[in-house]
Amino acid sequence: MSRTFFSLSIACIYLTVNSCDKNIIHHTEPDPEIPVVAPDPEPSEPAKPIVLTTKQAEKLSGDNAFSWNLFKEVATSDDKNNAFISPLSLTMALGMLYNGASPDARSQMATALGMGDLSDTEINEYYQTLMQALLEVDPLTAMTIANSIWCRDGYPVKQTFFEINRLYYNAEVQTIDFNLPSTIDAINNWCADKTNDKITEIINGIPAEAVMYLINAVYFKSKWVYPFNKEETKEDAFTMEDGTLKSVAMMNQIAYFPYYADDMLQCIEMPYGNEAFSMTVLLPAKGKTVDDLVIYLDGDTWSDVLSNLQDRKVAVKFPRFKQEYELFLNAPVSNLGMKLIFQPGGNLNGIADDARLRVSSIKQKTFVEVNEEGTEAAAVTVIEIDVTSYHPPVLFEANRPFIYLIREKSTGAILFIGRMDEP
Repeated sequence: MSRTFFSLSIACIYLTVNSCDKNIIHHTEPDPEIPVVAPDPEPSEPAKPIVLTTKQAEKLSGDNAFSWNLFKEVATSDDKNNAFISPLSLTMALGMLYNGASPDARSQMATALGMGDLSDTEINEYYQTLMQALLEVDPLTAMTIANSIWCRDGYPVKQTFFEINRLYYNAEVQTIDFNLPSTIDAINNWCADKTNDKITEIINGIPAEAVMYLINAVYFKSKWVYPFNKEETKEDAFTMEDGTLKSVAMMNQIAYFPYYADDMLQCIEMPYGNEAFSMTVLLPAKGKTVDDLVIYLDGDTWSDVLSNLQDRKVAVKFPRFKQEYELFLNAPVSNLGMKLIFQPGGNLNGIADDARLRVSSIKQKTFVEVNEEGTEAAAVTVIEIDVTSYHPPVLFEANRPFIYLIREKSTGAILFIGRMDEP
């Protein structure tokens, strides 16, 4: 999961590899002025692998497939430039929502999220295990995964929905007056606190129809195992998709990294902390574009790339950057098969016995900063749930005498009028 989260950042990297492997694409010799970084970082306790059950491992594979499908949706949208999303944050929030979905809506969610034949309890235990494991796997990395539920005071939520999400997701539950301006501040302050002030506003108003917010926050900060030397950061050209050159601060180093290349891409993995986490960067091969990679990559291809990584001596040029990204995920989530959660009619009856209940929006904001020392990243996902003016259809049965007319609507002019006593 952690690798998936960071592999979704598309950036520029220059690689030089010394190898006789026939699968490796060779490049020119590295600039001799780029310093070679010693391959032994400061000693630290090596990361212990996270142990999952067979079913949990299958679910994680499903999460990875969903992550790439989601990224494909986002990275091919109109607002695709510099797209940066957190599949982990979204799936955690959807995991909480799953506990309030109807059987039909759960079936759609289970298919999209690769839940297989896991029971409801096994699904919740999976997210609980994953959350705890990610928080504990690297003491050198600062990480937060937090969940909360904010409910309109007086709305009749089923207590089992609260209890399950408290138990498995450690969700903080707040029943609060949505009409008070201070409620907006309380929600935003919670997000700021959980993301080290990197995401300080996730909502700027509460609609009258809103009755609940499900929120997940993820925060990550860690140092490179092999940091870049600031003195070697130089202004260099970044070639954009249209061929335009832009001057950027480019970091430089030579070190041994897990690396792979084929006709479609180059891949490098730069580890953090005790090497439990890493940033994996995928660079289009010569003649290919990022759009080509977006189409090419999926869960299976991703697994193949990871299985072929081998340590190589690599000359790295990598841009220093900082960015924020914001998007609504209604369309991507719906396109991936979860349509019922957006429709009223009892699809969220695990939250309340209210046929008007539906997800009105799924919004995510992200932040990332990459520099010579390491990476800081944050995400907040908020699922807004509201009530609609949904009512059962009224009956209009023209099975008795009636009057009828033909008119022009804009003026109201009546062209014909009559009565029907006996069809």
